Amino acid sequence: MWGVLLDFSRSMARVVDLDTVLERIVTKAAEMTSSRRVSLMLPDESRKYLTIAKAVGIDEKIKNSVRVPIGNAVAGRAFASGRRLTTAEGTWHHAPAASYSGNSFVSIPIVASSLGVTDKRVGVLNITDRYDDRPFEEWEFEYVDLLGSVAGSAIDDTLWRRARDSLLKYERDLQVARRIQQSTFPKQLPKLSGFELDAWSKPAQETGGDTYDIIGYQRDENSGAIRLSTGEADGAFLLLADATGHGIGPALSVTQVQAMLRMAVRTTPDLQTIVRHMNEQLFADLPTGRFITAWLGELIAADHTLVSFSAGQGPLLHYDAARAVMNELTSDVMPLGIVKDLGITMSQPIPLAPGDIFAVISDGVFEARNPAGKRFGIDRVIEVIASCHGQTPTQILVELREIVAAFTNEAPATDDRTAIIIKRVAE
Repeated sequence: MWGVLLDFSRSMARVVDLDTVLERIVTKAAEMTSSRRVSLMLPDESRKYLTIAKAVGIDEKIKNSVRVPIGNAVAGRAFASGRRLTTAEGTWHHAPAASYSGNSFVSIPIVASSLGVTDKRVGVLNITDRYDDRPFEEWEFEYVDLLGSVAGSAIDDTLWRRARDSLLKYERDLQVARRIQQSTFPKQLPKLSGFELDAWSKPAQETGGDTYDIIGYQRDENSGAIRLSTGEADGAFLLLADATGHGIGPALSVTQVQAMLRMAVRTTPDLQTIVRHMNEQLFADLPTGRFITAWLGELIAADHTLVSFSAGQGPLLHYDAARAVMNELTSDVMPLGIVKDLGITMSQPIPLAPGDIFAVISDGVFEARNPAGKRFGIDRVIEVIASCHGQTPTQILVELREIVAAFTNEAPATDDRTAIIIKRVAE
């Protein structure tokens, strides 16, 4: 018998499919104990009930209907206590009397043991209705208990491998999602006469709830129609959006916003109309409690102005070079997707003089914290931009990123960080 169990244990180490593992366990248990009926029960997701995962000699309808509360009945008590419970010719060991169709019944806790880890109960193995209808003898319990241990280790190993494989697949999927999201960011920024632009985004996880876009265009002088351009441009539509949370769900939401903007500028290049349609669609699509803060702008090279609209995104920072002061602009309306009608009214275009800087930054930068829990805050962002006002947007972003990293002691970000910097330069 010991040799049979050893061979069985070795064979189980090569099985990776849980259903096959369970099938082999109940088959071997029936064979070793000369029993007509064997059932293997596992706890449900709530860990309040045991259900039959695999069985021999039990009708399928009965198998699917059995739900044993953990702590009740024979199997429930065996699982809860971690002790084998038996009945032999009507006499119970370790439990109150109960009746079964056969003279013998044993319920064995399936326990997984790992080095340095407390024994973990993973299920119960019930064996009954032996061919000769005789009760189990004491010497047989040694093999029955060992079978429970072998079964526990086999099930636990299989579940661990399944969890590991699922995690690896999830990580691969996240990497693919990250590459897809990163590929949606503009690879080349348009060039507008009298302006320098740059942007940056870093997700807190593999995928982020932030996005940005800068879409350049050239306008036909006669028809007024626009043609998108990644090179020389007459103007540009800009976006910075931040969905609640971070990860795959919010990443999908902000990618949807970005896609809507890219489609809209091809058909209706009017910022107010774009925002209205975008909000109406997000209101229809987003689940209750979800929303997206967004800033949209249109930069026009000819008159050096910026049309700015913020739906819950702020503060927006406008550095006035002539007066060497920073103006903080608040949001125009609530975030997108909360109500169907935002009541959108566009503000007057903002004139940008040489040396002026306009910065749109997500809250992941403002909310970055040092080891003591102190926020990086708006004042530090303003200080960085003001002290670097003579530099290019790229240099300003590099400085901002380095100072935030030093402030947080390079701790992993807890929220996505994104920024767009616009600077008016002399022509």
